[in-house]
Amino acid sequence: MSKREWKLFIEDILESIRLIKNYAENMGFDDFKKDRKTIDAVVRNFEITGEASRFIWDK
Repeated sequence: MSKREWKLFIEDILESIRLIKNYAENMGFDDFKKDRKTIDAVVRNFEITGEASRFIWDK
């Protein structure tokens, strides 16, 4: 169990969402699927979002 406060995990999730939006913004799907670096960046930020969500408890 992480000792970080749950609010920090929310911030991580929000930052990852912002990054995903910025990476894929103004890019059609055809361009996106050809850009390996953007795909990797987006996938990595989805991973971060998933990992961070594990530490958010129902209050």
